[in-house]
Amino acid sequence: MEKVMLHCDMNSYYASVECIYNERLRHVPMAVCGDPAMRHGIILAKNDIAKNMGVITGESIFFARQKSPNLVTVTADYPKYVAFAKKARDLYRQYSNEVIPFGLDEAWIDLTGRADGAEEGKRLANELRARIKSELGLTASVGVSYNYIFSKLASDMKKPDATTVLTKEDLKPLIWKLPAFEMLYVGPATRKKLMGMGILTIGDLARCNVKYLKRALGKNGEVLWMFANGDDRAFDPKTPENDPFKSIGNTVTMPYDLKNELDILTMLYVLSKTVSARLAKHKVKAKCIAILIKYNDFTAINRQLTLNLPTDSGLLIYKSAKSLYIDNFDEKSVRSVGVHVSKLQNNQYEQLSLPSGEQDEPEDFTEIERNLKGKLKELKIERCFNFQ
Repeated sequence: MEKVMLHCDMNSYYASVECIYNERLRHVPMAVCGDPAMRHGIILAKNDIAKNMGVITGESIFFARQKSPNLVTVTADYPKYVAFAKKARDLYRQYSNEVIPFGLDEAWIDLTGRADGAEEGKRLANELRARIKSELGLTASVGVSYNYIFSKLASDMKKPDATTVLTKEDLKPLIWKLPAFEMLYVGPATRKKLMGMGILTIGDLARCNVKYLKRALGKNGEVLWMFANGDDRAFDPKTPENDPFKSIGNTVTMPYDLKNELDILTMLYVLSKTVSARLAKHKVKAKCIAILIKYNDFTAINRQLTLNLPTDSGLLIYKSAKSLYIDNFDEKSVRSVGVHVSKLQNNQYEQLSLPSGEQDEPEDFTEIERNLKGKLKELKIERCFNFQ
């Protein structure tokens, strides 16, 4: 049976939702922004008028207003966006029981067994876009393909309000000609490494020696090679339905940029401990550990690893987070740091045992302790972390 996957990406999501509540915003350059008082004063989404004036997502409000002096800004209202995301997912479930969210504004819809090939998938994608417009007042771009990776790639190719199909026959003549950075998991740091290796297109990546990629990029190199060759088995965005929640995590945006490794490791340690406490509170353990690092130039890395056994150990979470950070180190000032865990399981397993000598605090604990005590209050997180 041929696999048929849709990736639905609602266009300029936050801005589009705000326009539903205030029709006037459709006719002026507008953008949805974070809270400047919390150093979140950046553009999160913008309408087409602002986009055509050069306003881009991730830049500061100050720079956006240099391009669009009459820019109307609206502070993000997340309950609104969550409510519309739920409505969209209810609509998706009318097409398939397999709906896999990817953030508030994106989701995969597995039509395998319902759609007989790409043409039927395209017809249903067009129908879905029309219903999103008429029933929710939003627009969406939908990608149709035979796996997760290429359906997402397709949804990014034509915006707004379009359907794009990528089939197996398109692999070499079309997909391989696209830039490598357009593929999922190729962020700024990986893009830089690939360019240094002379890998510019998805085809370059697909034809590269996989052992060479693994030496240069670690496990992620092999994963990207598989993606480029149309194999998405290394990517599983699903969460078991019996999990009480999908993930647990904390992210902190600092009142100033972090410029040295010790400060960043200190934050990873704090966040790992708070995540550990929340796991224990809910009587669950996690197999997947992830970090999110946002830099002061508004680029970001999101990396994860999977443990052999689930854990709720703050020390093991920290060690994993530290390893992910060190492996993806970038000499840029850090704006915010996050630690998240997923693949949660009921707390019915024995604690993952560490090799002899590793039950102690990390080697850098003394420095972390000294560094931490002066930062908890200024970062306003002392109430969620008990250092003792």
